[in-house]
Amino acid sequence: MRGIKYLWRLALCAAVLLSCGRRAEVPLPEQVSAPGPLAVVRQLEEENKQRSSVAMTGLRSYPKEMRTILERGRIVFGMTAADQKPFFYKDEQTGRLIGLDVELAYSIANRLGVRAVFNREATSFDGVVLKVVRKEVDVALSKLSRTTRRSALVRFTRPYITFRQALLLNRLELAKVSSEDNLPLFIRRFTGTMAVIENSSYVGYAGVNFPNALVKTYATWGECVDALFAGAVLAVYRDEGEILIVNETRENSAILMKPVFINDTQDPIAMAVSHEAPLLEAWLNTFLEEYLLQNSEELTVGRIVKKHFGQGGGI
Repeated sequence: MRGIKYLWRLALCAAVLLSCGRRAEVPLPEQVSAPGPLAVVRQLEEENKQRSSVAMTGLRSYPKEMRTILERGRIVFGMTAADQKPFFYKDEQTGRLIGLDVELAYSIANRLGVRAVFNREATSFDGVVLKVVRKEVDVALSKLSRTTRRSALVRFTRPYITFRQALLLNRLELAKVSSEDNLPLFIRRFTGTMAVIENSSYVGYAGVNFPNALVKTYATWGECVDALFAGAVLAVYRDEGEILIVNETRENSAILMKPVFINDTQDPIAMAVSHEAPLLEAWLNTFLEEYLLQNSEELTVGRIVKKHFGQGGGI
């Protein structure tokens, strides 16, 4: 009798183990790839239409600068007329405005429950700042570098992304004046020609960090890069993200050009509001704390380049 009970228990244990084994062999669901930039903006834009259609009440308790936006039912973001991929640019197939700054703008508007409106009349980065000063836009959100000169005109939020500053040098032109082995000393004493975008923060950065350089300004970043590849300048000067993008998208760039990343300099990218809007600045900073916590992995140089310039990016 005891033998029969023992065999029965043994069979029951075996059945339980086999059952556990079968559950363990159930295949896991396939990993879903992250949506591309266009899909993300479409989703945020649809949410913006739904949220902004809800009537607001009890607005009298809000301070004037916030109440103005809420009563108007829209918040106006200022961006340059020229695309600044990957921050804001038109999708080639649909013409829809997409990019990091566009996603951030819709997220802000959705949290406030108002429509997001984009003003792209400014022809330069400084022009976007002046739009804020003249109260033609509520927020400058335009891959805008936070500088002391601009801080005299507007209030800046905390940075939502910070880059190292960087140079991209033409190797053929560099060989005429220095060897790459001597590059660190050459960069510290840089005396060659350097291209920057006119009316950008890098005009000021160049004057401070490279006082002996011959600085040439161009209307667009594309013109700066064209001048570099043509040998018209020795270097272009901008943030590390833009330098990496050139290496990714320009043919033979990795062979013909030499990137230099300056570790002891930074380019903080932030939003700007009117000096008369301290509570709007405070609200945006509070919003950014949560936004950055949720999106910290996406806001790195490598992930940004891959998302907006890599194959299958969904743009």
